[in-house]
Amino acid sequence: MNKRLYDAIQTRKKLIDSAMALFAQKGYAATSIDDICAHSGCSKGSLYYHFRSKEQLFLELAEFAFKESWNVWNELSTPIPSVREKLFAYADYFVDHHNKPLNKAGEEFIAKVGPQSEIGMKFFAIVMGVVDDFEKLVAEGIASGEFKNENPKELAFMILSYYSGLSDSRSFLDREGMKNLFRKATSLLLEGISCTSSP
Repeated sequence: MNKRLYDAIQTRKKLIDSAMALFAQKGYAATSIDDICAHSGCSKGSLYYHFRSKEQLFLELAEFAFKESWNVWNELSTPIPSVREKLFAYADYFVDHHNKPLNKAGEEFIAKVGPQSEIGMKFFAIVMGVVDDFEKLVAEGIASGEFKNENPKELAFMILSYYSGLSDSRSFLDREGMKNLFRKATSLLLEGISCTSSP
């Protein structure tokens, strides 16, 4: 890799990292292009060379964050033998890695660009990619006979929504308290979707 390409990759990474930190800290609307440039030490020219707008930067940041998080989860979950155990592990992983402030920035982003806009629909496609990935885990549980034979996409969406709702308790509980809450919630969830549960 030549130096020019290497520098371009590093600049892009610095911009994404700075934007992610600022969006999580200040929100989407309150973070300006000037803020991102000052935090990253990059010029506006560099930012606009890599990203057409703040909206495009947020979109690419979201795609990077979701993919990176899922790749890490895949590595962690591969050795776990059963899908039931994977769900407990995912509950812990969700507590450790769920970025509530960045999710709030995502809500601001959609409010700004509009859900039916081209860039808004691209954002929803990125989010649904997470649901699609989680659907594979649910489908694995159905195929192995661990879960009831329900619609895997609907079940994946319900589980992720369940965990997302529980994450609102972060303001009242420390990390260990959150993990205990998520583990208990996962036990109750499994009672409902496991094949061995009572009707």
